[in-house]
Order: sequence, then C-alpha cells, then structure tokens
Amino acid sequence: MKVVISDIARKAGVSSGTVSNAINNRKGISEQKRQAILKIAREMGYFDQREIKKTESQKIKFVVMNKQGNVVGDTPFFSELIRGIEMECSALGYELVISHITLAPEEDPIEKIRPELVDGLLLLGTELEKQDLAVFRHLEVPLVILDTIFNSQDFDFVAINNRDSAYEIVEKMIEKGHRDIGIINSTFQINNFRERKQGFIQAIQEHDLIHYEETEALVEPTLEGSYQDMKVYLESLRADQRPLPSAFFAVNDNIAIGAMKAIREVFPDHPLAIVGFDDIPLAEFCNPPLTTVKVDKVYLGRQAVRRLIEKITSEDENHLKMLVATTIVERESIK
Repeated sequence: MKVVISDIARKAGVSSGTVSNAINNRKGISEQKRQAILKIAREMGYFDQREIKKTESQKIKFVVMNKQGNVVGDTPFFSELIRGIEMECSALGYELVISHITLAPEEDPIEKIRPELVDGLLLLGTELEKQDLAVFRHLEVPLVILDTIFNSQDFDFVAINNRDSAYEIVEKMIEKGHRDIGIINSTFQINNFRERKQGFIQAIQEHDLIHYEETEALVEPTLEGSYQDMKVYLESLRADQRPLPSAFFAVNDNIAIGAMKAIREVFPDHPLAIVGFDDIPLAEFCNPPLTTVKVDKVYLGRQAVRRLIEKITSEDENHLKMLVATTIVERESIK
C-alpha cells in the first residue's frame, strides 16, 4: 500500500506540514523532531517507494478545478490552454494526466487528486479564491497554479497580466474619442474579472474620466446568459430614460458577444463601441467583428509546464509569479 505524508503524520503524531518540512529539510522544526520523523518514514518504506518511482515514467497531472462551472468549461480558451500543456509535456518527455474535479464545501480535494502518483501538479485556478489554496500548502510534489494569481501566497503562479491588459484596451477606446465608457461584468466573480475591472477603473481615472456605478452591467458569463441579462439591463435604462454609454468594456468575449446582440435589439439605431477580452475564435466572425485582448493560451500552458518541470528536476523551492503579456486585436467593434 502506498505510504503518503498523512500516514507518516498520523504515526508520528504531528501535522502533515511538519512531516513535509522534515522530509524536505525546511526550517521550523527541531533537529531532534526531524530525525524522529525521518526514522518513522524510513520504517514505513516511504523513501524506498520514492526511489522506485524515479525509474517509472514521469507524469504530470493537470487538475481542472471547478467550483460552480460558470467560467471553466468546454470553451475555446481552455481547449487552447490544454493544447499548450499537452504540447510541452510531449516535447519534454512527460506523460500528461488530466483530471476534472468539482470543489465541494468541506471536502478535501487532495484525496481525489492523488498527488503521490505523479511527479508534479498543474492546478487550473480560474474559479478558485485565495482561501481555496490552503489545502495545497503541504503537498509533497511540486505545484504550479495556472490562470490566477494572488498576493501573499507562497505558490508558483502562471497567469495573464489582466490588469495591464484591461488598462491598455480601455485606453485604446479613450484614444478613439470615447469618454462615457461602461463595463459589462460577470455575476459570477473570479480573480481574473476583478483584476480586469481594476485595470478598467485605473484607465478611466488616469485619463480624468468618471466611472458611474449605473454604467456597470452584471450578466451571466455565457453567450446566452449575457444576452438575456444585458437585455434586462438595457430595457431598464430605457424605461428610466437614462443615457446609454457610448462604449462598453466587457470582461470576456462571451459576455461581449452576447451583449452585442442585446444592444442591437434594444437600441438598434444607437452607435456603440464594445471591446472584449480573450480573442476567442468567434470574436472575428461576430457582427461587428470584436476588438479584444488576445491571450496566447498555448504559450500560457507551455510556460506553466516549463516552470513545473524546472521545479521537478531542480527541486527548486523558490516561488515565481509569472504574468504573461497580451496584445490588442483591433476590429470594427471599437469604431
């Protein structure tokens, strides 16, 4: 039977974190206690199985973590991200295992992930919040968290530079002459959306403009959901005789495209610019073609794999937070 850190912790009467510190020769534990824990680990065969594992094929597990499934799903963004991960694993000689896990309240996801069976973990953190990461703090294998980033967290992160990217595309709208710019945000909030709103607000303020709360529409982050919710928002503006902004920044392309359809139906004669974020394939073919932030999803996935393998092969215990830059794809929707 496979011996894991929690087994050693139970026998030693200490926490899993203390065992991890002892095995990896980290600070925060006395030498006497370290040697006692190492003795128990040797007696249980923990180090023997690690030597056997080195002769087996090298594996990386990509864990797709869902909380409610409102953002993460079978979309072009995540398909391209997975393609990048697969390409880099193949190029560097690692077998890739993909696991989909729904994070349930008061449930330990580690039991489902089984990290002891692989050499390293890639964790899709798109829908996760800072408090969700606590259970991953004492893993015995290297970990890289992908598509989110949090301050004051000792993990490796590879993520999009959301804040600067949102700032740049809003600034582009301002350069086009727009002064009254609204935002179409998601009813289901994730860290990426919060950072994009921060970039939006920063651009507005630094160009001496004002953001009014009533120009923020909250919609479901799907094509159909954003269309339906945006219609309700627009109809309320019309009923209250409130002015429509001349332009909108949407926190992702699905939201932008659904909202565009609603705007055409409710205000068919109102000229309005709109921009999105992600550059999904549909952005080029909607009416009008969508100006958006292009995220190199394949590169994002490849960089995450490279960092993980660096941690696996060098036993690097430092933590890097890597932000991947983006580019603006200008199309007709910004005019």
